[in-house]
Amino acid sequence: MVGGAQDRVGEARAGPTARSVAETRNRNAARTQMLVRLLIVVLLVLQLLLFPPRENAAVCGVLVSGYALWALSLVYAAWRGSGGLPRTWQLLLLDLVVLGALLTLSGGFATPPGIRPLVDDAFFLVPVLAAFQPSARVTAAMTAAAGAAYLAAAGLQGSGYGWGRSVLLVLGLLLLGAVCTALTWVQQDRVRTVGALLERSHDLLGQAIGAEERERGKLAEALHDDALQDVLAARQDLDEARGSGRGEALERADRALEEAARRMRSIVGELHPAVLRRLGLAEVVRGLAESAAQRGGFGVTVVCSPVPPFANESVVFAAARELLANVVKHAAAHEVRVGLEAGEGRLRLVVADDGRGLPPQAESESLRGGHIGLASLRVRVETAGGRLRLDPRGPGGTTAVVELPLEPPPRRQQR
Repeated sequence: MVGGAQDRVGEARAGPTARSVAETRNRNAARTQMLVRLLIVVLLVLQLLLFPPRENAAVCGVLVSGYALWALSLVYAAWRGSGGLPRTWQLLLLDLVVLGALLTLSGGFATPPGIRPLVDDAFFLVPVLAAFQPSARVTAAMTAAAGAAYLAAAGLQGSGYGWGRSVLLVLGLLLLGAVCTALTWVQQDRVRTVGALLERSHDLLGQAIGAEERERGKLAEALHDDALQDVLAARQDLDEARGSGRGEALERADRALEEAARRMRSIVGELHPAVLRRLGLAEVVRGLAESAAQRGGFGVTVVCSPVPPFANESVVFAAARELLANVVKHAAAHEVRVGLEAGEGRLRLVVADDGRGLPPQAESESLRGGHIGLASLRVRVETAGGRLRLDPRGPGGTTAVVELPLEPPPRRQQR
């Protein structure tokens, strides 16, 4: 059981991607384990129907019925994903208690000579069940417990099979358990390797995103300090030249320069989140939404509650910018709702549109096509300890939800 505790500590120290891999592995393993447990139920039911127990038949029937209902409830809970399942070793101990009690109470089974009771075969499934969890130590310990439980139950049963046959069966069970233990260790090592590779890829992508943000900042400074200043200077020159008698042409040039200045200010604000320090996150998100509505030609409703300053404001800024840019480019929306609220230690950004919606594989297909906007945003959000969710919105459109903790996640310990 120490191995299971160590695995949980290791997963807690891992980054969000490694934890996600571990959670997916554990969920799929739990579901498979529950299905394999149904094989034990089938063996026990066939045992009672084909080769009834010599003693306590009614008690054995009640025991198997209760075990079957319990196994079915575990399958339901595992697929529903409601949580609250006992730990693997606790489930396996209960399996052994049921098998040992059935073997002891039965007084033997009415099997023809030379045919082994199906209950004996059920003991061999215990190491297989144990293999569907991440600790090789737990698999080894439950294999040993299965062998000891079988020997104890066979001795109490007094069925006359002989200790030689029982010992041979236990040796076979231990051999199978050794193989299952080795497979568990290999599986555990592979998951750690995959998690480490994913964390490394996240780190590299995070560095690339950081470089992109630095380049955005440099470009914003260049636009603001050079091009925008030239446009503003040109407008001043136009003001001075209005008395030359060519007022109509000058007015057109003035309007064009005014629009160029407005667009450049908007671009500067979207390229670099320096405005966060001056206006605050809520006002910046509102400005991004209104600017996107002008570019995309859709109506926008913005509901932003006050947000306290926190470390990952730039992540929320980038999320709002990317999600609204996707609405402008791809959604063909008529109405968009943008919400920003903070509460219970978390910040929540919602961008909902009534456009054409995203197909189920849109993110992966976009990534294969070389467009990393959503993928890089997901990495930034998850690295900050949050999550990004894209949900279809009936009858059409998409709802994008970004949730982030108001406190930064703890830094991973370096090993």
